[in-house]
Amino acid sequence: MTLPLRRLSLRCCCATGFLLVLATVPRRALVAQSTAQRAEIAAFRDSLNGVRDSVALKSLEKRLIKVAKTQRDSAMIHLRLGFLSLRLGELGGHSHYDDAGSEFEWATRTEPEWPLPWLGLGLAELGVGDSQLSVVQGMQTMLGKDALTRSASAFAKSAEVDPAFLDGLVELANTALKQRINTRLDVALAALRRAGRTVVARQPAILLARGRVERDVGSPDSSLVALEALHALNRNDPVTLIELAKTRFLLGRSEAVELWYRGLQLADTPALALYRADLATLMPDSALRAFDAALGDARVAVVRHFWELRDRDELHSAGERLREHYLRLDFVRHNFRLVSVNRQFDIVERYRSNQVEYDDRGIIYLRHGAPDERASFNALGIEPNESWHYQRAEGDLIFHFVARQDVQDYRLVESVFDILGFATAVQMRNGDSLSASATADALLRSREGMHPIYSRLLNAGRGGAAQLLTEERAIGRRSIATGTRSDSWPLRYGRALAAKLDVLAVGSDATGPQLQIAFAIPGNGLTPIPMHQGVAYVIRLRATVMALDGSVVAILDSTRRFLARGPVPAQQHLLGRQSLRVPPGRFTVRLAIESDLSGLITTRDTIRVASPLGPDLGLSDLALGAKTVNLPWRTARGDTAWVNPLRSFKRSEPIQLYFEVSGLAPGTSYRVEMGVSNPKGSSVFTKLFGGGRAAIKLAFNEQQGPAGVDALLREVSLEKLSPATYRLEVTVTTPAGAKAVRHRTFTVVN
Repeated sequence: MTLPLRRLSLRCCCATGFLLVLATVPRRALVAQSTAQRAEIAAFRDSLNGVRDSVALKSLEKRLIKVAKTQRDSAMIHLRLGFLSLRLGELGGHSHYDDAGSEFEWATRTEPEWPLPWLGLGLAELGVGDSQLSVVQGMQTMLGKDALTRSASAFAKSAEVDPAFLDGLVELANTALKQRINTRLDVALAALRRAGRTVVARQPAILLARGRVERDVGSPDSSLVALEALHALNRNDPVTLIELAKTRFLLGRSEAVELWYRGLQLADTPALALYRADLATLMPDSALRAFDAALGDARVAVVRHFWELRDRDELHSAGERLREHYLRLDFVRHNFRLVSVNRQFDIVERYRSNQVEYDDRGIIYLRHGAPDERASFNALGIEPNESWHYQRAEGDLIFHFVARQDVQDYRLVESVFDILGFATAVQMRNGDSLSASATADALLRSREGMHPIYSRLLNAGRGGAAQLLTEERAIGRRSIATGTRSDSWPLRYGRALAAKLDVLAVGSDATGPQLQIAFAIPGNGLTPIPMHQGVAYVIRLRATVMALDGSVVAILDSTRRFLARGPVPAQQHLLGRQSLRVPPGRFTVRLAIESDLSGLITTRDTIRVASPLGPDLGLSDLALGAKTVNLPWRTARGDTAWVNPLRSFKRSEPIQLYFEVSGLAPGTSYRVEMGVSNPKGSSVFTKLFGGGRAAIKLAFNEQQGPAGVDALLREVSLEKLSPATYRLEVTVTTPAGAKAVRHRTFTVVN
């Protein structure tokens, strides 16, 4: 292995050059460093670590230099001087790192088969570091002359001369894991595997290093073997717990979640730094401050709340979002890692991240995962670029990235035209140059499928694209603002499920109010599972009920198997209903239903759940059902109510209307008014209930019962209505002036 020669310090060789001094070193048989010599150096290093007075250390340095001038071929003296210089460097004397390197180089020439000189040389290279000039630093990195590469080479040499040298193996692994280019992971892995056949194979530091390196090279199974062996040695070590959890996350092991939280609960300073670094890529500052201020179980509660909110909001099972985060971290580390930490921003780069580990693609990937669509445009003179498209129910996101100063540092820009450069983007804004530029035309065509705006720009006439250009830039600006401040992981399905979902705030049991969640799936959207006596359909229904402040108040994750003698006919429906206990209040309900590889996600925003205890007048949602749509349920009073998620009713069959009035003191009178209007807004009440023009609404009086909740059932004939969509409205008022209104739409068919 060849290492770059540095100028040897004059303090130990007077004025002679390095090569000249080497000529004076007597030739002799190479002898491995003894255990006693290693112990002597280890004790010396320990004594230095306890000293913070640089004056005392410099005094010791002068004495050792004096000895070195008379014992130039003593590797032990040069090792002492080298580690002494490292300590002086740690205390603020940066130039001492170069002195340390000179001493260790001398020792490697004197005793090339000793591992300690190579270890010291690697540590000195880390201390010297890289040039502060970004251009020079970039050249150093590209040529393999950066500090991490130099130190990794030295550490690798220490492991080569002594495969059981613990410190060298650990430093080699840690350095290789930090490298961003010219990585020596293969060298580190080979050294660690060789060490597996030595006396240090079961040392905790070796097992930890091997677990990390094996995982980073893409061998999680081998990583798991090493980390489980480490876990067996100490089941309460928090660093082991987080590393073992990371590997199990990559292998899809569900028990990794609680293992990860257990490590967080036990975390000391080193482990806490690992946890915080992983969380800081996503957690907002407010959550990080709460994390930093909490201890033990309280810290776990902060983090668990953070992840579980994301699980429930996206309808995932508990712990799934945490596992997804580590899968994204692993992908980003291997695909979007920055080579240089010295980032400088161009005028068009409005988003300026302080992230130094990953480029802007990594930031978006960590927050939103893999895009639904990617595009790039390659042409002479065009910088490397990418555009990402995410389909989202609340609004699609479009991100544009361009790498200008470094081909491995993609930056977010607002507009696809910023890929062409700032000057060109400014010229494009007047719309005159758009149709005349073949490059701009080709760029737009490469993104045409991502958003309608690009097709519109392609078809815009000369001078007619100015407004569209402003709109396109606004889309990019909004996407950056949303994408860099939020995160997402929506459920994805191979096919859309043609289901109808309905959620109603109506009904109750002994514990309080309920939601009724009903669904209808057409037979042609289902995949039957053959059974011994017919077929089965497996339906998974998920729901999250969230308060307006974002807190989760109820969840549902139910999987049911429906058995039938034969497949559901194409034009008929598989029906189901599920009740969910909720407290009174105003909520958003997110729903997902899936069968086989198909699924549907929907949201009802906002739903009002009336309180049976008052003090305000409460009116439930209106449940509209039909007896031929077989979805009845028993009310708290013992009546039968019906719901029809299709909201489509035959003229020949009356609607079964059910609703509840609550919140009033027993015996309080109230008035109920019902009316139906057609799509044009005129009343059709007389067709349903009879009467002349003066009777525009049906009204009746009731009294609040002793139970606190009145259940009202009505049957509504549809025979006199023409096929169309209608609106049924129910209004409840009290003599004191309280009023509550609910309405539902439904469709009448022949």
